Amino acid sequence: MMVPVRNINLKNKEFLEIVNEYKDALMNIEDNGKPMVANNAPLSHEKDKPEDYLSDEYMNKIMDEGRMHSGFPVVLKGYGGLKWQDFEARTNPAKAPVMEATTILNSKLIQFLSCRNNALNACYPPGGFISWHNNANAPGYNLIASWSETGEGWFDYYDLDKRERVRVPDEKGWNCKMTYFGPYHEEDKLCYHAAYTDCYRITIAYVFAEANDFWEEVIEDLETEF
Repeated sequence: MMVPVRNINLKNKEFLEIVNEYKDALMNIEDNGKPMVANNAPLSHEKDKPEDYLSDEYMNKIMDEGRMHSGFPVVLKGYGGLKWQDFEARTNPAKAPVMEATTILNSKLIQFLSCRNNALNACYPPGGFISWHNNANAPGYNLIASWSETGEGWFDYYDLDKRERVRVPDEKGWNCKMTYFGPYHEEDKLCYHAAYTDCYRITIAYVFAEANDFWEEVIEDLETEF
């Protein structure tokens, strides 16, 4: 059976302090009236239209590809693509503020969560999205945290057991969920998913080497106000 997508009621003050520092850095309004991230990272896939990559037809196309689908999203319309490191921040001083904020965030959260690695850092502008994909190329238990400026966005996944598309609407502020992205040899645990936003949205994701009881402990810690 497919592992359920678990919504987490974030209360842990230390976690929220870490992610809010990151959000504040990226969303800091600069002299031209734009948030820092918009001035220091390129906007990828600027001309791509969400209806071409978020429809049921496109979802079915990706699912029908089976193992021919790499697992990666074809399109991520946002600042930063899959990882800020991909944009040569080390050799381009203009991108240094984004890289610095992301490095600090990942260092703190990998230690705090005792997770294996960071999987995604991305910021979406209004109209930004990530196309249907399944992460079968990088399987594991994932924590996905998203900050939404106004709550005008969503995370969709396909429930293999119920055979239906499920929408998890964003709420204003931080949203958090955990699930398992299965590899192709665990066909019943594949998790096809996509996301869209009509406001600024930051998403960070982390992968765990351990699961089961440890996964439950992480969820309990995040839902406990310390």
